[in-house]
Amino acid sequence: MRKSNRGFTLVELAIVLIIIGLILGMVFKGRHLIDSAKVKHLAAQYNKILAAVNTFYERYGYYPGDGCNRKDPPSVSVCSNPKDGILTSQQEREAFWHLLINVTHILSASDRRSVFGQDWQIWYGTSNGRSGDWLDLPGGNQADIRLVCALDQMVDDGESGSGDVQVHNNSNAYHSDSDCWSLNGQVNVVIYVLP
Repeated sequence: MRKSNRGFTLVELAIVLIIIGLILGMVFKGRHLIDSAKVKHLAAQYNKILAAVNTFYERYGYYPGDGCNRKDPPSVSVCSNPKDGILTSQQEREAFWHLLINVTHILSASDRRSVFGQDWQIWYGTSNGRSGDWLDLPGGNQADIRLVCALDQMVDDGESGSGDVQVHNNSNAYHSDSDCWSLNGQVNVVIYVLP
């Protein structure tokens, strides 16, 4: 008696390849949807922080943290030092978040948490020739360049070295005509807040 070694037919093999292709397509589309949602969340978060700063300014007549000589003022009236519209000292920068989150409750603690898994800090300095107070992530290159580029193209000029959304110390990371989703690596993103 002879045994027959039967393999897969061409139709069975084609069906398996189609199923694998569909699964891979769903995975890649899902990743793109997640990344797009992160960019939209970043834009909404930035707008919410700017709105909170403006709300605070309208209520109290100065920017949160400006003129504070302690990082955790118990009330808005404690910040009585001269105000210059920028947060140059460490106490002023820490008081910025404390006043918005803990004292006035204009923001919540979760509003400070970036999609990159870290809390935004306030950094005073110059990025690509523009001085001021910036949202910054501690530790240097912490942000996915694809998300930063897409955010810049969505809410700003799309140029990494100018505008409100910048890549600090790398003004040629991307341009307004760049395909953001083809980029790779980490960058140090800064987002302009004051004055």
